[in-house]
Formats: sequence, structure tokens, C-alpha cells
Amino acid sequence: ACRPRAAAGARAADVPCVAEHGRVTGTPDATARRRHVVGGLLLLATVQVLVVEEVVAAAWDVVPYSRARHYVSDLGLSECAELTGRTVCSPLHAVMNAGFVVHALLVVAAVVLLRDLVPGGARRWVVGAVLAHAVGVAWVGLVPGSLTEPVGGVPRYVVHNVGSVLAVVGGNLAALVAGAALLRRHRAWAVTSLVLGGAGAVATVLDAVGVELGRGPGAGQRATMYPAVVWLVGTGAAVVTSAVRARRASAPAPGPGTSDGAGRHDA
Repeated sequence: ACRPRAAAGARAADVPCVAEHGRVTGTPDATARRRHVVGGLLLLATVQVLVVEEVVAAAWDVVPYSRARHYVSDLGLSECAELTGRTVCSPLHAVMNAGFVVHALLVVAAVVLLRDLVPGGARRWVVGAVLAHAVGVAWVGLVPGSLTEPVGGVPRYVVHNVGSVLAVVGGNLAALVAGAALLRRHRAWAVTSLVLGGAGAVATVLDAVGVELGRGPGAGQRATMYPAVVWLVGTGAAVVTSAVRARRASAPAPGPGTSDGAGRHDA
């Protein structure tokens, strides 16, 4: 178990643990805090996929993009086509697919830096689920759901959907396992993780059995996938906040000869 040693006035739960040679120790240090801040910022940056989605959707000109009727993957489709109940024509499809791949790379880099924050036996499950999410999102971007070009004799949209399943299931599972593992240590964020992962999981099951959520299939798909993205971004914010708070708590109190004019001195 990780038992961080906090400075006076700091809560132990706010101090990140340090991984040394693959083992968790009880003394936080500046290197670990910097690593956690970088990892948290990388997770915060995963919000870019939502920004890219907005930009690409706004570029549709043949027909307006509808979040209720159109799927997210329609933004990455390279062809203009009439599909079941919707017209698809995405002029910035390459931008959307690049956004998916960038999201995946950010998540992989972040989980490498932050893996020690999840305690004991749950770590491998959280890391595995997050990596599955990242692989799925990259897969979606690298194998757009084309209607005409097969992959190894299998319709491309079928291969594309494998990535979608990995992304959705992996993201929601990671939130659920992390929430359960951190419930005693970081209750507020653990409960938030369980709520987000649970909402995504329920939406995924309902979508799988054909129960439509919202006003159309696009809204239902977003209910399955957005909770995981929100969880990743929120986790990044929580990690950065915790690391900065720990740094402030461990900073030496100002004394004679240490002031830099602002009342404190940073070594």
C-alpha cells in the first residue's frame, strides 16, 4: 500500500506517490510531481478531440451535421454518401481522423507517466483498459468507416467498428475500475469516476440491445463514448491540482535570508 508522507498542513491523500524501479514508495519528491503534472496536462489535452469534432462538424456544407442523427465516425468518412436516414459528406475528414490519433497518443503517454497513482492490483486493469481505449480510438482514426473499400475481404466499416468497441468499452471500464480502487483514498473523484463509467456502461448496453437514447442514433452513440473522454480530461485536472497542492505543502516556509521579495523562495 502507498502511504505518502505529507508536509505539515497537507492531507496525505493530496500527496502523489512515487514509483521507483516499478515499486511504490512513500516519499513524494519534485521529480514525481513534475511527472504527474506532465501526465495530467497530457490528459487535459485530450479535450482536443472534442474541439476538432466541433471544427470538422462546422465545415459540413452539403448538409448540416446533426449530433442527433449523425455518428461521430461520420466526421471521418472520406466519401460523400447517402446512408440509412442520413447524408454524409465531411470535407475535413482527414482532420477528424488525425484528431483521433492524437487523442490516442496523448492517452498512452499519460498512462505511462501516471500508472503509479493507481494502487496495487487494480493498476494493471486500469492501465490495460486505458490502453484498450487508446488503441480503439487510434484504430477509428486509422481505419475510417468507408463503405466501399474492404480490408482483407471484410467491409471497412466492420473493421472500423472493432476500434469503436475497444474505445468505448476500454474507456468506461477504466473509469469504473479506477473509481473502485480509489474510493477510500480520493472519494470525491472516485465517485465521479464511478458515475461517469457507469453512465457510459449503461448507455453502451442499451445501445447494444437497440434502445435509442436521445433524439437519434448519434445522440445515443455520444452517450456511450463521451463519459470516458470527460473522465480522462477530469482526471488530468485532478492530477495537476493534486500535484500542485502537494508542491505547495512541501515547500519550505520562508525565513530570514530566503525571501525573494514575494515572501517566498523556491530552491
